[in-house]
Amino acid sequence: MPKARIEHFVVLMLENRSFDHIFGYRTSINGLKGNEFNLLDPAKPESDTNPALSVSNGAPFAVPAGQGPGHSIEQTNRQLFNSKTGPVSGQPSRNNGFVRSYSTELFGDHVTNPTRDQLQVVMESFAPARLPALNMLADHFCVCDRWHSEVPGPTEPNRLYVHAATSVGFGHNVWSKTFDVRTIYENLQARGFTWATYEFDHNEVRSFTRINHDKGSFKAFDAFKGDVQQETLANYSFIQPRFMNAQDGMANSQHAPEDVRYGDNLIADVYDTLRSNDAVWNKSVLIVVYDEHGGFYDHVAPPAAVNPDGINSPPPGDKASFAPRFAFDRLGVRVPAVIASPWIKKGTVESALLQHTSIAATLKEMFGLPHFLSKRDAGAHTLSHLFSLGSLRTDTPMKLRRAALPQITITADHSRHPMNHRLDETQREMVLGVYHLTQASDPDGLSVDDLPITKNEASKFIRARYVEHFGPLAGPGEVARRAAAGIKKK
Repeated sequence: MPKARIEHFVVLMLENRSFDHIFGYRTSINGLKGNEFNLLDPAKPESDTNPALSVSNGAPFAVPAGQGPGHSIEQTNRQLFNSKTGPVSGQPSRNNGFVRSYSTELFGDHVTNPTRDQLQVVMESFAPARLPALNMLADHFCVCDRWHSEVPGPTEPNRLYVHAATSVGFGHNVWSKTFDVRTIYENLQARGFTWATYEFDHNEVRSFTRINHDKGSFKAFDAFKGDVQQETLANYSFIQPRFMNAQDGMANSQHAPEDVRYGDNLIADVYDTLRSNDAVWNKSVLIVVYDEHGGFYDHVAPPAAVNPDGINSPPPGDKASFAPRFAFDRLGVRVPAVIASPWIKKGTVESALLQHTSIAATLKEMFGLPHFLSKRDAGAHTLSHLFSLGSLRTDTPMKLRRAALPQITITADHSRHPMNHRLDETQREMVLGVYHLTQASDPDGLSVDDLPITKNEASKFIRARYVEHFGPLAGPGEVARRAAAGIKKK
């Protein structure tokens, strides 16, 4: 059995926010001093046409212009080194190109002459009171102020590292690809431990072919509450946020430009559910972490890293013209990470170097799993020392404070309603990936030209295709979910 009386690890991975963007104005951590700034062009002196944009704590809940900052490897290189190719002659990161990078991204999003206020968004942070659930969790448990993403780049490579401790050489999103590699889920199974993923719509764990047909382990998010109440929660649970605005709920991934308050409420949903059953909570660890920085400013330079498996980007067979050249020898930008458990001292600040593969390394250590997945998790620091209290805490909050959600007054059938907005680039790629993954079970003979273009329709499409290909999700509420997704009973 695991050490320190821990039997359940629950990981909620949100999207695309840097540490300073979320936690920069918290006290007693490695946050912002308040005098940090970026020039529009870091290579030129400050002037009326080359303004300095400073950090502030007035970040908007939803990004008001464009689709959010860039976070490809190329754009992250610009943000850190003011060069799309990365460091030159070993020069350290100066983190001075975030505004320049964002200006380029806004231009690509057809904001051709961005205002100072629009550019300022990339440098802004949230005052703690504005994200009450996450900050209350941080107040009562542990903030990790040196947790870095694994890749200085986009969403999917970083999420692959969480599950497999490698992205198999891919430095860009490849949602249409499947992966025949060992994951943490097989490691758990090898020692008789259970696992589950909980999803609203998209779930990248479905792309791992060795485990994606394990029907009992893929569940809808609404099954999480029942598993906690019935004390059937798996030893390891991975919670996917909602990526698409849909009829049954708004996107809560916090991926820009979406409103972050929905994600803050999701954090409260997960914690409140886990805390509602002492028998489960008293043996649990909750990790809330973000996959990557999303292009938002952070002042800390990422450290060097070991290549997990000797595969560089682009890997063999990657013919994408935009595939970056990268040796996976650097970690990504810092991301917010909070760890909650009744075995953690209140107000802990963990400043050891941590990364996404610290999760896999911790599971191996505490559950006695057979082997590491790659050199990356083999070298990662673990979290086990945090669960060091001699006795169970009895002062942990029963519920977290919640941000008030915006009122949507537009009717559901109106084109301006968020669920009827057109998909952004990442969402389109997700839909295309699901189309390719499930094509063998295509009940309708769809072509690429038939794929949905709005967020609500995409959400229904993804859920329907998953069910047709993999079978119904485990857990309660499946009949209602199938009806909502337009899936006919077989």
